[in-house]
Amino acid sequence: MILLGALTAGAFATFFAGGEFGRAGLVLVAAVAVAGAAGCVAAARLRSGLLVGLAGVLGALVFGVCVPFAGRLADGPDVLSAFGAAARDGWARMLTVGLPAEAEGDLLVTPVLVLWAVAFVAAVLVVRTDSVLAPLLPPVLGFVVALMFTAARGRSLLATTGLIIAAAGLLAVVRVARLASAGRVSAVALPGVDPAAGELDSPPAGGREGSGGPDADGAAGPGRAGRSGRGALAGFVGREGRARARPLLGRLAFGLPVVAVAAILGTVAAGVLPIAGGADRFDPREHRTPPVEVTTSLNPLVQIKADHRAARAQTLFTVRLAAAGKQVATRRLRTLTLADFDGASWRTDGRFVRSGRVLPEGHGPDTATGTETRMEVTVEAPGGVFLPTIGRPVRADAASVDYAFQPDAGVLAAQRPLRAGDRYQLTARVPAPTTARLRAAEPATGPATERYRNLPSGLPTALGDLAATATSGATTPYERLTALAEYLRDPAAFTVDVDARPGHSYGALNRFLSPKGARADHRGYVEQFATAFALLARVEGFPSRVAVGYLLDDRFKPAPGTFTVTSLQSFAWPEVALDGLGWVAFDPTDTRRLGSRPPADDVDLPSGGDGSSAAQAQTAAAIITPELDRLAELGGAGGGGAERTTALAVLLALLAVAVVSPLAIVGEKRRRRRRRRAGTTAARIAGAWLEVRDRLAERGVSRSRAFTTDEVVDRVRAARGAGAADRVGELAPLVTAALFAVAEPEDAQAGRAWELATAAGRELRRTDRPVRRLVAAIDPRPLLPRR
Repeated sequence: MILLGALTAGAFATFFAGGEFGRAGLVLVAAVAVAGAAGCVAAARLRSGLLVGLAGVLGALVFGVCVPFAGRLADGPDVLSAFGAAARDGWARMLTVGLPAEAEGDLLVTPVLVLWAVAFVAAVLVVRTDSVLAPLLPPVLGFVVALMFTAARGRSLLATTGLIIAAAGLLAVVRVARLASAGRVSAVALPGVDPAAGELDSPPAGGREGSGGPDADGAAGPGRAGRSGRGALAGFVGREGRARARPLLGRLAFGLPVVAVAAILGTVAAGVLPIAGGADRFDPREHRTPPVEVTTSLNPLVQIKADHRAARAQTLFTVRLAAAGKQVATRRLRTLTLADFDGASWRTDGRFVRSGRVLPEGHGPDTATGTETRMEVTVEAPGGVFLPTIGRPVRADAASVDYAFQPDAGVLAAQRPLRAGDRYQLTARVPAPTTARLRAAEPATGPATERYRNLPSGLPTALGDLAATATSGATTPYERLTALAEYLRDPAAFTVDVDARPGHSYGALNRFLSPKGARADHRGYVEQFATAFALLARVEGFPSRVAVGYLLDDRFKPAPGTFTVTSLQSFAWPEVALDGLGWVAFDPTDTRRLGSRPPADDVDLPSGGDGSSAAQAQTAAAIITPELDRLAELGGAGGGGAERTTALAVLLALLAVAVVSPLAIVGEKRRRRRRRRAGTTAARIAGAWLEVRDRLAERGVSRSRAFTTDEVVDRVRAARGAGAADRVGELAPLVTAALFAVAEPEDAQAGRAWELATAAGRELRRTDRPVRRLVAAIDPRPLLPRR
């Protein structure tokens, strides 16, 4: 059972950074181990089911506070508030946070509580019931929950699914074999004995001499009248079923191959269905909106011109990059990417999600190779929210500001406006493709690239003709892209003019690129050159987007590897997704001809750049909607409240329990009653006694196996009066005879036993008040294991 819980914990651990062997994996496996041990002890030591449940809840609270929030225990009552908020809203944040997530307390609480419930309930069922399949249900349900929470990771859990099936089958086989070998009536169906009836009760103290248990030959012999109820039951079961029980090894020899075949077939089925696969598994995150939304009040492409025309540059950041000799890994910083074009404007792509130190991977074209580079950024002036990044960000550390991440674009955004002194460290994978690799590269393909090829209706015919003219003569994809960039950089055809008319719609770009008309129509600035290249690349079938950010300038380099970034260095460039290389940057804008104090030329322009993600000028106003940011802290989704969602879920759960549970209890009692009327004569008499004991349990009379029939009658007389006690007392001799007589009782005796059981039940109901009668009908105590 612990193995089943540990496998479920391993499935949950893939949600977090480090996976099964990280901090989250250790915490989740510990939760399973502690909960399983606590469940076994509670089930064995505590008689009341209510006390067992209370012990489980208290254990979950103690573990859920002390382990996931171990670093915050010194906060006192605040840690309890954090645990409460995480228990209420942690599931919602798990559906919106970027993956793999950091093993933080508010994210660990939900899987810890789920696994605690799984292990504790399974352990209790193992100890207190003889059911074979019931202990398997909690781990299976927990594994299904883990599959849904981890679907977005894209990792296949087919191997874990196979192990879960194998472990569950093995537990079932061993449990059946053990219970059958021990002669447990409720574990195996024996002839004449009801498996659902539970064990029989003790006989009257001082039973009849001479009617005792069997002798060495199996016949009745004297000297057994004083044996206990358990001894009587053992003798009864021995007569009825042990002759049919197979040896333990024989059962295992038959069951283990069946388990192996079932595990293989189950794993194959899970691979065919969208259950445990890595790509097509059902993902509830697709039906929940991330809680962080970043909006801009000014197009970042337009802001570049305003920055360059300003009379005075504003210092924005200090950037420290790891340098190999005198060279840094890249000279491009990006803060935003624009991938969606509607014919009038380019807009940012993707949605922002909250993230921990490990930044989640996106689903779009990405950098397959590259060198991990570390960058430290210090904010020098207050302003917007977009944070400079490089290459493909994989980790953010030592951040003084909470941030959200756009996985597909690789963009970081602070959850509040930046302030002077804010800082963070970024680790990114920066590609450095060789010229040979660039020349051999093909455009990236697949469903993730389709949005980057999209061209809205209304494309001017002249633009399609221009793309074909610019790339004529080129043979490879990279040569076509390079020819397109050189075509736009030709000063004889296009002029870089800071005073050029703004705009990058179909109409504006047609005016800028069309070979017809006055030369003034061929004047543009960074906005027009970058968007024109991206558009023409899509016309040629390449997946493209526009990146906004900054170019590092050696003129603002106070120390090796350290750069000061100013507003004059804001820039935009197009990027194209190439297979195996990710996003490769191109520069159709001649930076030497920028109007006002242009940034230094980028020495990497001919080779295509760094596969960056994107950016926006920091002076462009940007905000995070306050209501959505608050919900991000709570784990709620935009448009609805976590409290309302939780309240609705709790209400539906309570309604289901209120309707289904009573019906299930009543139905199970009726089923047991029918089954107890079947079997041999002795079994039917025993079933009548068990039925009476159940009716008494509904009215507060203990169902303990330790009581003799006479003791049961005495307790009924004390609790319900002489009338009920007399009805129960009339049944006691028939039960004693069924247990200890040598000969099988007659059918008439079995009929008489059930008549007396019916009369006893009628007497109990007669003395009940209407409310007591209703409560007794849905009382679950008769269905609980007896002790």
